[in-house]
Amino acid sequence: MLALLALLLDGLGPARPAAAQGSVVSRLLELSRGADRPLPTTLWYPSALAGRHPIILFSHGLGGLPRHFAPLAAGWAEAGYVVAAPTYPFTNGLGRVDRRDIVNQPADAAFVIEAVRALNGVPGDVLAGHLDIDRVAAVGFSAGGTTTLGLFGPGHPAYLRAGVSISGRRPPAEFGGSPAPLLFLHGDRDRVVPIRAGRQAYASAQFPKQFVTIPGARHGEFLRPGDSRYPRVTGRILTFLGANVPVA
Repeated sequence: MLALLALLLDGLGPARPAAAQGSVVSRLLELSRGADRPLPTTLWYPSALAGRHPIILFSHGLGGLPRHFAPLAAGWAEAGYVVAAPTYPFTNGLGRVDRRDIVNQPADAAFVIEAVRALNGVPGDVLAGHLDIDRVAAVGFSAGGTTTLGLFGPGHPAYLRAGVSISGRRPPAEFGGSPAPLLFLHGDRDRVVPIRAGRQAYASAQFPKQFVTIPGARHGEFLRPGDSRYPRVTGRILTFLGANVPVA
C-alpha cells in the first residue's frame, strides 16, 4: 500500500493554497501522468469535513476548463461530495485542442481518481481519513461525457459506482466489467453532438441506464446557473448520484 501511494503521488506537485467559498473549499493539485501529460486538478469539498465523503470525477469538454463548471462542482461539494476536475492536456481551453486525444483521457481520469483516493492516507492532508474511497462516481460534459463512459470498460474498479454522460458520445472502447448505473442527458436541439450520438452511446451500454431528453436544449447551455433548466437538470443529476453513490 505504501509503495502504491508513493507511485501515485510521484506526479503530484505542491498543492496550491486552498480557497474558501462559503461552505465549500477549492484547491489545485498539480498532478501529472508523465512529463507530456500534465493533469492539474481542481478539488472542491465541504469546508466542514466530517465522516467520509464520496468522490466525483468531473471531465470537461473540448476547449473547456474545470472553472467553467465551478457552480456545478460547488453544488456537489455542498451536498457532501469531494469533486476532482482535471484539466486534460490536449483538449482544454488554454491551447490548441486536439480531439484525437480524447481516446487517451479515460486513462487520465482513472489516474486522477487513484491520486485523489490516495490522499485519504496522506498524513497531514485535510482530506486524510475523510474520503470514502470505495464510492466514486464519474460525470462529464460533451467530450468529457465520452471520457466518462470510457472509464466503464472491462475490468473497471468496483469502487466506480455510477456515471453521468451529459451531451456525450459513445466511448472508443466497449463497456464491460461489473454493472454500474449510467445516466445520459442530452438536448434534443444539440448541433455539436446530435442527440442521435447520445442515443447510440446509450444503446451500446449493457448496464442499468436512463436517458433523459432535455426539450429545446442545445449543447450545454442548461448547465449555466442562469438558464431556467439549470435547477431541474442539476437536481436530476444530484438525485441520481444520491441514489447510487450516497453521502453517508
